[in-house]
Amino acid sequence: MSGESFRVDLRGIVDILSHHLYSSPRVYLRELIQNARDAVVARSELDPTAPQEIAVEVEDGGAVLVRDHGIGLTEEEMRSVLATIGASSKRSDFTRVRRQYLGQFGIGLLSCFLIADRIEVRSRSARSADAPTMSWVGSSDGTFTITPAETPLPDAGTEVRVQARADDREWVDPVRVHLLAERFASLLELPISLRTTPRQPAELVSTRTPPWRSSDFEAAEWCRRELGFTPLAVLPVDVPTAGVVGVAFISDSPGRVGNRHGDTVYSHGMFVADDNVQLAPNWAYFVRLAVEGGDLPLTASRESLQDSSAIGEVKAQIGTQLRQGIEHFALRDPVGFDRFMEVHAKGILAMAAGDDDMLDLVIGHVPWQTSEGTMTLAQILRISDDVQYTASMTDFTAFAPLLRARKALLVNGSYVYGSEILRKVRERRGHAARVRAFDPHSFLDELPEPRDDDAAARGFEPQARIVLDRLGVDLDLREFAPASTPSLFVAAPSEQYRGQPADADAEADPWADLLSAPASPPTRPRLVMNVSSDAVRSLGQVRDERVRAEAISGLYVIGLLRAGETLDERHGELLSSTLHTLIAAAGSRE
Repeated sequence: MSGESFRVDLRGIVDILSHHLYSSPRVYLRELIQNARDAVVARSELDPTAPQEIAVEVEDGGAVLVRDHGIGLTEEEMRSVLATIGASSKRSDFTRVRRQYLGQFGIGLLSCFLIADRIEVRSRSARSADAPTMSWVGSSDGTFTITPAETPLPDAGTEVRVQARADDREWVDPVRVHLLAERFASLLELPISLRTTPRQPAELVSTRTPPWRSSDFEAAEWCRRELGFTPLAVLPVDVPTAGVVGVAFISDSPGRVGNRHGDTVYSHGMFVADDNVQLAPNWAYFVRLAVEGGDLPLTASRESLQDSSAIGEVKAQIGTQLRQGIEHFALRDPVGFDRFMEVHAKGILAMAAGDDDMLDLVIGHVPWQTSEGTMTLAQILRISDDVQYTASMTDFTAFAPLLRARKALLVNGSYVYGSEILRKVRERRGHAARVRAFDPHSFLDELPEPRDDDAAARGFEPQARIVLDRLGVDLDLREFAPASTPSLFVAAPSEQYRGQPADADAEADPWADLLSAPASPPTRPRLVMNVSSDAVRSLGQVRDERVRAEAISGLYVIGLLRAGETLDERHGELLSSTLHTLIAAAGSRE
């Protein structure tokens, strides 16, 4: 029992192409140019001296003509290549070349039916000198004819004429054809000429130098022209095993973390896409690639790359090269790299919070504010074996001078994602680097208190507690350097500090709560007065209690200012009253 053949509804196939395969009818011109290019390449294998020009013309009446001097088609090849959807003769040398350059889908010419109801092809094979010129005319109703051409071609090659439907004339408008030809063919190495009107000379739209073969300056100009921004740096990309080569442009604007605009991809010089997200790692949100896809296969629509293991390998190598490129950028252009960090540091921190590879970049290059000045984490870890960090800008402002005086290092981790990064560094480095969270209350509790018989330090204590109590603040007398810091305001402990060991990596003692009665943590802010300060010790010598009370209030405001706290109207009135009382007291002594 013999089987029956499928019936193919060409209109249905064209509808599928337009709605599910191709993103836009504009691809018709790309397919025509691509087919012509591959035919020329195929003929060059037979005759390297054959002409290689491709001509594109816009005709009056809404038609586009594409002419090449390629391998050409015989009558049999017209049937197997142009009229058989999804299949062709594997024995044909022409088919072998088409597989090498165009893929295995055999549907390129059908894209012309997206804008036309009629496609005319005249072709003369280059395989024999006396080959006839054959004419193939296909219609969108699924029929075609093959006949000897009434007007023979003077040389081997192919001429394709597409007559646009009235409703689709926009796709053959001279201005649009010019834009599409430059978009698709500008980097093709074959000369492709475009004539948009019969009265104007043809214009070369191909053989432009790709950015990866240009100088950095020329590549930056390409980026400005094609991508619309001036890159902070141009980094090379090269994966020889896959034939992938290109450049990476570092954006001059912050962008959105995790949201890549997409990359510009070409295949053998033909434009594929400008929104591809398959070749760069997600962390490289600040990078735009322009690459030649080389041996990476394309999808049926030829508007993206096929997902494969090769894609994953190329992506990993590009990620490594981007990181290395950024490292080299930092070494060869410190000024430019500072600008890069100014624009992208926040985003890099965000990515490093979840990406160990980016964490290496952060450790080596992102500057951090510390009690010893601005430096990278790599520098910090080299000079100190006791690195403490705080997620509070207030704590950093208040305690940085104290830790600096004690030759300890405090890192400002109050940046967005700062504390997350520092925790990851702590986890990676472990106890060897002794990176730990800073607990201001534990730090203060370790500072020495004044002796009970120190009259200068203790004489004003009762009155100070009364004054500060009215302000909702506890008093804490401590002795610390520098002496130039008379007072320190410390906010009430948040949950992140309560019950936490100074070294967050240390294991908690499960018996601690049973064997000892833990001290109740303070529940109010406290003003730490430095009894090493001459200003504080002088309070005990002030006999006028009103003046002493105002001075204590002044030290409270100074503590707020040193901690970076925002002063409100009440604090302003308090400071004004203090200054008035102290000035009046000074005047009364004269």
